[in-house]
Amino acid sequence: MAHDRRGCTVRFRHDGKLITRRAAHLFNALGREPNTAGLNLAAAGVRTRPDGQIVINRWQQTNVPHIYAAGDCSGPHEIVHVAIQQAELAARHAAGVKVLKPVDWSLLLNVVFTDPQLATIGRLERELDEGGVSYLTASYPFNDHGKSILMDANYGYVKVIAEPKRGRILGAEIVGKDAGELIHAFSGPLAMKATVFDLLRAPWYHPTLAEIITYPLEEIADQIKR
Repeated sequence: MAHDRRGCTVRFRHDGKLITRRAAHLFNALGREPNTAGLNLAAAGVRTRPDGQIVINRWQQTNVPHIYAAGDCSGPHEIVHVAIQQAELAARHAAGVKVLKPVDWSLLLNVVFTDPQLATIGRLERELDEGGVSYLTASYPFNDHGKSILMDANYGYVKVIAEPKRGRILGAEIVGKDAGELIHAFSGPLAMKATVFDLLRAPWYHPTLAEIITYPLEEIADQIKR
């Protein structure tokens, strides 16, 4: 990699060929690895994956029953609120609390704080396609919504994914201004197994960015009614 006043130059090998790419900016995203090498987990008999990630069951237990792991060191998602959920689950399970539920990955919430922001929640199209699950989807662009146009936030969209019979919401995706805030409009409904019809019964204030969510909801509702 080289950098000068004109930008960045990167040379890399792909399929046996040396390729050069130039751009004004370089975004370096090489991923993360758990910092577990200094814990001497092998001495305790705790199993890890090749990248150092600690292997756990759905209660956050390692293969050594009295040892638990949670958060980035165990994954599968390096997200703060997920780490908190996992840690609370581990503490309760270790304390012998009887009524417990493992982390529900169908409610997974993700936000990428780029400009524009990217936010997702629940089960998305690729996962549903891989599982052979039927679904309906609808989206609506920011550049056709009054409040976002007034805010000069024209780039982006809201997408809703729902099951085709009753319209239960399976997931949602938002790209655009304040996507990380707007996605939380789906958090409670998704956890409560709400349908698009449930959300359309709720009031949506005008003019707000949030009311853009009603348009894909209405489109899916119309598809089900037909």
